[in-house]
Amino acid sequence: EQIDPARLDGHEFAGELSLSGELRPVSGALAMSLALHRQGGAPVQLVLPPGSAEEAALVPDMPVWRASHLLDVVQAFAWAPSGEAARDDPESGTGLVRVQAPARRAAPQGPDLVEVRGQAAAKRALEIAAAGHHSLLMSGPPGSGKSMLAQRFAGLLPDMSLDEALESAAVASLEGRFDIADWGRRPTRQPHHTASAVALVGGGSPPRPGGHHQSCAQRAGYMNQ
Repeated sequence: EQIDPARLDGHEFAGELSLSGELRPVSGALAMSLALHRQGGAPVQLVLPPGSAEEAALVPDMPVWRASHLLDVVQAFAWAPSGEAARDDPESGTGLVRVQAPARRAAPQGPDLVEVRGQAAAKRALEIAAAGHHSLLMSGPPGSGKSMLAQRFAGLLPDMSLDEALESAAVASLEGRFDIADWGRRPTRQPHHTASAVALVGGGSPPRPGGHHQSCAQRAGYMNQ
């Protein structure tokens, strides 16, 4: 049975189709969901593979459906009346399953500044930078504690707002590095000291965020080099 194209109105589809018909996750699902949610206009529903669907559902009020196989999509839209959402049939495991965003929990905790002994002046500088939203440059010989202190800087910052968390996660999603277990945690990046400017800024074809460093450190607690 062929699907009436009118039944696909108001839906966007993304996923990698395997030779067996299974649908596999793709990068950028959260960024796609966020862009569709912010564009306004007619409401749009997303149909995505497992993994991508859970990520995209983090955007509030964004209708997201999960499909594990191409046949699930075909059957769901063949059953659905024109203009209506696809069927939600989680018990049989066929058709599309509506994905709900999990309740937002406290962000995972990282290293704490209280673990550092001594370094009073450096710790005071971190506290001032965090309180005033200032940038901070630490310079010193190897082994002086720069990385140890920098890794604990995020713990001085307040929890990310929902908009901050979405923007940060969207960048990580585009690179395929988003882990839902880190949802709401301020990202930290540690580029190698030999990293080039291109590696830091990004580029390529298609364009990608810079080596999970400068662009991916948006809303970051620190970028350590």
